[in-house]
Amino acid sequence: MHMDMRYSVLMSVYNKENPEYFRAALNSIFHQTVPPTEVVLVCDGPLTAALDTVILEYEDSCSKDTPRSTRTDMDNRVTPDGKLNMPGTVFRVVRLTENQGLGKALNEGLRHCTCEWIARMDTDDLAAPNRCERQLRYLERHPDVDALSGTIAEFQGDALDVQMAEKAVTSYKTVPQTPEEISGYIKQRNPINHPCVMFKKSSVELSGGYQPCPYFEDYDLWVRMYRDHAVLANLSDTLLYMRVNGMHQRRNRVRKGNYLVPESDVPIWVSESCGISADDGCAGADQPNAEFHAKIFI
Repeated sequence: MHMDMRYSVLMSVYNKENPEYFRAALNSIFHQTVPPTEVVLVCDGPLTAALDTVILEYEDSCSKDTPRSTRTDMDNRVTPDGKLNMPGTVFRVVRLTENQGLGKALNEGLRHCTCEWIARMDTDDLAAPNRCERQLRYLERHPDVDALSGTIAEFQGDALDVQMAEKAVTSYKTVPQTPEEISGYIKQRNPINHPCVMFKKSSVELSGGYQPCPYFEDYDLWVRMYRDHAVLANLSDTLLYMRVNGMHQRRNRVRKGNYLVPESDVPIWVSESCGISADDGCAGADQPNAEFHAKIFI
């Protein structure tokens, strides 16, 4: 029995994004070897005119109706005059009146995703052309997996396609591959590369979705999913090219939303609802955010 190849892409954009990088990120997603069924874009507060122009380009080129049941064709992606033509992919734009932050924006986007499998994508990164196909093929062979990411190549500069980005790669961010390896790693560091994760919507919702945990929304989510017996895994393949302009010594740092934090300073923040006690190798700690009480693995 073949896996349903339909999937959603979930993105969030806010007013400080670079419009050219944003357009390039969208291009890399819409031109996947297995194109998305739908792209759900959450506008986290009012945007600049330049960003709205990019969004309008895609709204004009994409389907406004229910997507086709399968999306494996690559025909007619660009018209003779150079304009985009993607009638089979639905582009849903969700606009928030005020900036809510990454976690709330993604939760709102989750509500609008109609597919069970959701691929995350940031607005200044570039997806490898067969990123989603590789993930879907792996998930077809491993139906027990609930979230799957892979290796990220970090690059400097203004590359607007993968070919240019490959020439500017400065380092790679790898993560453990098997659920067994992740089981130990998760107690010390983030085991999933959030910008290129593909996860099961029902599993994320079962664990409460993204919670108010600034800079650590994804890390907190993986720990809660792990607590709820979700299966996490990673590919060794390079799935994504992450732009790290102006960020020195990117290796040994973790990206949290639009921030970078040295990994040596990053514990795993886990909401108290996870029920992880000192007996599990954890010690209590105070979080600077009064709304978020946490425990830390040590």
